[in-house]
Amino acid sequence: MNNNILTGTHINTRPHHAMPAGGARAKRTLMPLALLLCALSSAAPAAVASQTDAEQIVKNQPCKAGETVEQWMDHSLKPSHRDLGWRVFALDNGYDVERAFMVSKSMELHYRWRVDGSGAMQAVSGRAQQLCS
Repeated sequence: MNNNILTGTHINTRPHHAMPAGGARAKRTLMPLALLLCALSSAAPAAVASQTDAEQIVKNQPCKAGETVEQWMDHSLKPSHRDLGWRVFALDNGYDVERAFMVSKSMELHYRWRVDGSGAMQAVSGRAQQLCS
């Protein structure tokens, strides 16, 4: 029995020729890493890579009379409304895209859509849902 067991140290008593070949230990260690790298490299890239992509998806969505959301909102804007522009908010799995208008000093109109990582768009505010229906 090994006397060093009581001291907490370990001495390898196997003869050198009983050790696995140099490559076997390395293969066991590198195999999980190689599998992880393969899995990550084969993952499909997200359709929405940036805030700009999400904004363009919403702006170019077909709306009424053959116009896009952006075109419809631009021509239906009343002269008394002040355009506050487009804003994009990052979420865990995508973006919220919003366009706002100032109607008066105390009232704003907000139109909001959610664009997920795959590029699918959904109206999340009541105004956005009614805009193109």
